[in-house]
Amino acid sequence: MAVGQLTHLADTVTLSTNSSAAATIPNDGSVTVGDLLLAACVMPSGSRTFSISGGAGAWTSLGTAMQSGHMSQLWWRIAEAGDLGATITVTPNTGNIRQVLLLGRVRGALASNPIAAASNTSAAATTKTTPSLGSVGASSREIGVVWDSRGAATPQTTAWTAPAGHTRRAQAFTTSGSGACSAAWGDSDTTVSGTIGSRVWTADQSALGSAWTLAVAPGEQTVDTARIESTAVLYAPTLAPGTATVTPGRIEPTSTLYGPVLAPGAVTIGLARIDSATALHTPMLAPGPVTLAPAAIASTATLYAPQLDGFDPDITLTVGALAAAWAVAAPASRWEVGPPS
Repeated sequence: MAVGQLTHLADTVTLSTNSSAAATIPNDGSVTVGDLLLAACVMPSGSRTFSISGGAGAWTSLGTAMQSGHMSQLWWRIAEAGDLGATITVTPNTGNIRQVLLLGRVRGALASNPIAAASNTSAAATTKTTPSLGSVGASSREIGVVWDSRGAATPQTTAWTAPAGHTRRAQAFTTSGSGACSAAWGDSDTTVSGTIGSRVWTADQSALGSAWTLAVAPGEQTVDTARIESTAVLYAPTLAPGTATVTPGRIEPTSTLYGPVLAPGAVTIGLARIDSATALHTPMLAPGPVTLAPAAIASTATLYAPQLDGFDPDITLTVGALAAAWAVAAPASRWEVGPPS
């Protein structure tokens, strides 16, 4: 199962007078049981750490990225029914301080071990380059998280630009007071494998900061047995010795279709389709003269010997009494047909 995209759920920015930051996991269908939940927070202090609470169970920390004046931390858990609608709270271990909290989810991650690998690095520049991770499994999703912070309220970062091949899913910034902070995160446009990371995110201000790379492992493929069955069941049913009954409506014996039984006796042929040969080809001839049109039947002399003088092409056939056969008399100026001599 391929890992889905990172979906941003909520972000919270606190003032320097706040002792914690909180965000609520939606219960509107955007999060379902089994989703990977991610929480990330930053503060402009390199000497404090965070704790996280809320939801149906414990959160797993991915570690901290820390330097003087900056600290970021990430956590994950697999969503349960009790997480839907719950509020999570991130609290520094001491004092009030400004914070930027991000909350998101990823669908399709491996429930038993969703984060295949994670790493972070710190930097003080306009650009933040995510660390490299090697040997990432097929169909994984790469997530990048970047932060910056400064001791003064200004200049504040107001925009982050994602690297090529990645989409920024959210960004958040402090707006007033001391200790300006900002955060952004996004993910790869396609699933990845092998070596990932080394993506350059660019802020519009230079400041202390950190960058994270997460490799989210794909979940197991669930096979619906109602859709895929054993080929033996579908294509090799068990046949027991004995009589096999064949449905006549589908398969009939060839004798029924092609060899009907014929009993001895008269065969009646429909005259509408097959007529008697005598009716078609032997019309009854009565005795008497038969006139043949010269245009249809001509003397052979006319056809093949046109130069014979005195030949009269008109032909008159005289039909005499009926006999067993007909004969043609010897040639003359007129042709006569009479009974055989």
